[in-house]
Amino acid sequence: MARIPRLHEDDPATPAAAREFLQTAQRTMGKVFNTLRLLANHPQQAAALLEFVKAVRYRNTLTPALTELAYTTASIANRCHY
Repeated sequence: MARIPRLHEDDPATPAAAREFLQTAQRTMGKVFNTLRLLANHPQQAAALLEFVKAVRYRNTLTPALTELAYTTASIANRCHY
């Protein structure tokens, strides 16, 4: 089975664009999750996805409590147990 490598911002073998994406994600989100490390293999697409996530999460008309409730409801409806 093929595996997607998890890239790390402090690894010298990580391409510059991927390293920049991971550093931006660190500044934006405070923590770089493994999902972002996988997405960093395609930094342009990953950056676009991160912008979309930020827009949905932070630039909406819901209160923070309702935003979290929406995420939780969607996770339950889609059987995401994490």
